[in-house]
Amino acid sequence: MIRRATIFTLLFSLTACQSPNDLDMTQLSPEERKSIQSLAWLEQANVEQDIERALAKNDNRLLVMSGRAPNLPGVPPELASKAKTVCGVRYVEGSTDVVRGEIHLKMIQAAYDYAATYNQELIKHCLKK
Repeated sequence: MIRRATIFTLLFSLTACQSPNDLDMTQLSPEERKSIQSLAWLEQANVEQDIERALAKNDNRLLVMSGRAPNLPGVPPELASKAKTVCGVRYVEGSTDVVRGEIHLKMIQAAYDYAATYNQELIKHCLKK
């Protein structure tokens, strides 16, 4: 499982050792700034804790990346239809297929990796039922 430290390491290495809070947002377009801020939740993301919270609430929904062709990261294509029906889905906050710059792209990739790990773990619980 990807742990919080791993997400941070991945995100910081992808954004040239800067967290979203350390970026000089004044140098970015308003659209890129807004897009980056919508993914700021990644800084606090913790797959294990997030799954524990979801299971405690009986929330078995898998994470879908938004876009013209919504994507279910970490779920094999042959299970996707069944998983969507049995588990349900919710969209990853800030996900999109419109890229607003290099930093935004790196953050979308980190969100995708988070969702893939989350889904791979949560689907085990969901499909048991």
